[in-house]
Amino acid sequence: MVWSCIPEPSSLLKVPLLEYHEFFLSNPRTSPIQASLSSSIKLTSSSSSTVENEDFAKYVSLKNENAESDIRVGYPLLFSREDLDSSYAMMVHFRKKETMASRLNMIGCGYYAQYQETGKKTDLEGAISAHQKAVYSASIFHSQLAEYTNDLGTALRDLFFLTGDRPVIDKAIALHLHALTFTKNEDQEMITLLDGLANCFVSRFEGFGALSDLEDAITLRRKAVKLTAESDRNFPPLLNNLGAVLKMRFERTGQLTDLENAISSLQKGVDITQDGHPDKISRMSNLVNALHARFEHQGGLADLEKAISMWETVVDVIPDGHSDKAVILGNLGSALQTRFERDGSPRDLENAIIRSHHAIALTPDGHPYKASWIINLANSFRSRFLLVGSLSDLNQSISLGRIAAESTPNKNPDKSSFLNSLAVALETRFRRTGSLPDMDDAISILQSALDLTPDGHPDNSSRLNNLARSLHSRFERNGSRDDLDQAINFWQSADKLTPDDHPTANSTSAPPMDRFRAARTWARVCTAYSRNPLDAYGCAISLLPRIAWLGIAVTDQHTLLAQVGDIVRDAVAAAIRLNEYELAVEWAEQGRSIVWQNILGLRNPLQELRNSQPQLADQLETISRKLEGSTSYPGVSDMSDTMSMDDIAQKSMELAVEWERIIEEIRKTPNFEAFLKAKKFKELAPAALRGPVIILNVGSSRCDALILSLKDPVVKDVSIINVPLTGFSYEMGKGSFSDMMKLLSLAGVRARSVRKSERIISPMDVNAKFKVVLAELWSHVVEPIMKELAYEAKGSNLPRVWWCATGPLAFLPIHAAGLYDAKETGEKITDYVVSSYTPTLTAILSHPQPNLSSDFQILTVAQPSTPYAPPIPHTEEEVKFIEELVGDLNFVKLTGEDATLERVLRGMKESNWVHLACHGQQCIDEPMKSSLFLHDKTLELAEIVKQSFPKAEFAFLSACQTATGDQKIAEESVHLAAGMFLAGYRGVIATMWSINDSDAPQVAKEVYRHILKDGKPTSQAAAYALHQAVEQLRVSSANFISWVPFIHIGY
Repeated sequence: MVWSCIPEPSSLLKVPLLEYHEFFLSNPRTSPIQASLSSSIKLTSSSSSTVENEDFAKYVSLKNENAESDIRVGYPLLFSREDLDSSYAMMVHFRKKETMASRLNMIGCGYYAQYQETGKKTDLEGAISAHQKAVYSASIFHSQLAEYTNDLGTALRDLFFLTGDRPVIDKAIALHLHALTFTKNEDQEMITLLDGLANCFVSRFEGFGALSDLEDAITLRRKAVKLTAESDRNFPPLLNNLGAVLKMRFERTGQLTDLENAISSLQKGVDITQDGHPDKISRMSNLVNALHARFEHQGGLADLEKAISMWETVVDVIPDGHSDKAVILGNLGSALQTRFERDGSPRDLENAIIRSHHAIALTPDGHPYKASWIINLANSFRSRFLLVGSLSDLNQSISLGRIAAESTPNKNPDKSSFLNSLAVALETRFRRTGSLPDMDDAISILQSALDLTPDGHPDNSSRLNNLARSLHSRFERNGSRDDLDQAINFWQSADKLTPDDHPTANSTSAPPMDRFRAARTWARVCTAYSRNPLDAYGCAISLLPRIAWLGIAVTDQHTLLAQVGDIVRDAVAAAIRLNEYELAVEWAEQGRSIVWQNILGLRNPLQELRNSQPQLADQLETISRKLEGSTSYPGVSDMSDTMSMDDIAQKSMELAVEWERIIEEIRKTPNFEAFLKAKKFKELAPAALRGPVIILNVGSSRCDALILSLKDPVVKDVSIINVPLTGFSYEMGKGSFSDMMKLLSLAGVRARSVRKSERIISPMDVNAKFKVVLAELWSHVVEPIMKELAYEAKGSNLPRVWWCATGPLAFLPIHAAGLYDAKETGEKITDYVVSSYTPTLTAILSHPQPNLSSDFQILTVAQPSTPYAPPIPHTEEEVKFIEELVGDLNFVKLTGEDATLERVLRGMKESNWVHLACHGQQCIDEPMKSSLFLHDKTLELAEIVKQSFPKAEFAFLSACQTATGDQKIAEESVHLAAGMFLAGYRGVIATMWSINDSDAPQVAKEVYRHILKDGKPTSQAAAYALHQAVEQLRVSSANFISWVPFIHIGY
């Protein structure tokens, strides 16, 4: 089933979309998920059966062996009940059981056809009676016994739909199994029998929830597909049925492999179904529902967009009288509602309401689907209330929710979701009006919904979260500690439904975002009421890689991480408050650069694994290479020339599932239990062996510095020092960041994205205000750290530190903090240390010292007059000076029209150092499109991270905004410099905003004078060289806007 969310972080409302199972004997009154379809699979029966059916369709002679004359009994296929009764009564005249069995079975089919038309139980009972006597009349050697038994089982399955009696469906399954014992694989009836038995298992699963029944249905349908040639006209409906039942198991267990296999099967079924085929729409429906389900679980926007596009293509051209129209409208309404929750477009919400209204109008009262359309509409009205605040919308949502819930029997698997939606609407009204009876009602209904939800169901987590939130709301109102205790227990249960350390994203039954929301609320409540929140925060942080799953596009990963908010920083703050410093460092690392860590996981060195498990290593290497080449990690996909974007997205997800399966297998191997798991502190500590690493955590309740420093150089013991930043706060950081953005805008270096051709003239008041920002950073952040480190203020031989900042501090120039009106030494950071930045601790862990080889090469790129950007003539002067310093080293220069994208990428792969002097821009709306301007086209961040540069060591990005980042995902370091670092460069010089064309050569000249001293490349000195170069620029009367943006990242 596909689920739909309502856009409130604290709750998820889920409603079903409807699926089509195609049957050999069509039945319009099936279970709630089975649609009314004409029979799509028509197998050729034996010749005797064909003759009998032809006789049955017209007036036939039924001859009594002892009679002298024919006894003529006339009835066509759908004649009246009276004709069927008369024919049935005549069976007493038959003495030959073989003939009687054949005729009785035909009469049973007649009764069944009547039942399909009338829906009367008496017609179905007549069919069962006739089929039963047919089976009893036939010998075990009768050629049609399997067919008779199958027909009886099918009729009993329909009786189960009406009565819900367990013995009825058990007998139907027994009969189908009995029929199979008379049938060989090569028999034409085998496919019919397999599918009939699978339908019975599905029906029993729906009625009683035993997962084993669903697994048996999958086994049978897989066998049916295997026995059918792809050219057979029955192949598409068999694929459809297999996909539908695989999706059902995904909904029950959350196993993503089932959903991927379902989509693959359904897509193939749709692809080979001709346009205009009567079942094309129903098969598309199942495919769209599966795509919608994958979006709900994994968050890949392409799935939702494809689902909506497919529905909108067909919905307006189908007449209202079409049997599929209501289903399509209802499912489209749900998909539009989901997109509203993702993007917040009021137009989508209004269209969702219109489509749901239309679906309800086309569906008669008593129809099993009507409640689904009603609950969809109820959820949309609640969303509109949250958007515009009209209480009438909320009241209507509650009224509709009651209608849907009350009209649905408890045995219906959708009943629990309807109750959940109603309860959340009641809780919403409580928050608006304060009516305690609404909250009491909501809690009672949520408990009922939970009671109806099977153990292990994916929705258990969200329903536990909703119940916990409601109990907490009532506690806030009446102060009952029992309500608070129950709420915390339920939140804890919501996150303990599956093992937290399970290695694969597809192992969880509940969608990761559901569990994350529960963990986040649990942690906040624990914090508010002085209870230990570390377990809750641990659950939340462990889910982040599953939220930003490597099987979806990077842009979707970033969008989902933006919804996470400040949870990691608050978790780190909580660990610090409880003196769990090592845990705080581990969490700070786990919660940073998650997308980059996903990509690095695909590039993990495998030599140690290959020595132990060569086959697994080869499998992982192959699948990693394929996955990295897909559009999940955007750029120019290796598959894009032969596959559509939809196909590539589907392939990416399948590869991701397979990659995780291999990782799980590796972790079962001795000594590889922690393979690619989050690093513990002892593994992170070596990052501080070359100098202190300072994590700046900006939480909502407190701000701290965690200093990792070498305590004992002999044993390489790294300690953690906590420096509470009591004079700083999150709000202060936001204010400083806002002030700086305004100053940059006034100076013209934020709004424009190009390297300036002339020195920026900053107004005096801008310079003065910039001093205020840097002074606050010094007084409240940097100075307390310098005091703790006990460094001396001196002009040379300064120690080096690495900054790892979070929140607003990730965008503020820590490296330039100071009191610039002070005359004495010791009032600014540059008097004490040389600063570098790092996106993560892992990023500076494993870079060995480079060895100078004979093929060492430097690449310079200069774009003095890019065709699509303003001229920056000083770039030629810049690279010319580098050329003068290289001596005998290999040197490649690409200038002007020579600097094409193809040549630059080739040069980067062949070079150790690269200097890019050109325009650059940070793309605010799509950060992965941030780019460097080359002669023919741009070099985007998406392309950089896709590349691997085997000789990469040092990069100087002498361009604008190459280290700006995206403030919506502060800890993700989504900028060009981080991309270069990820691509293999050990050290990168970059810029936080636009720079002067005349300043860049001056900085580059001083940097290369140091790192190419005597013609010997020493990139390890780049941070010191930049420190001195920027200091010279500063004392040359350059304003803050000009010298502050230059920073060093990495070694």
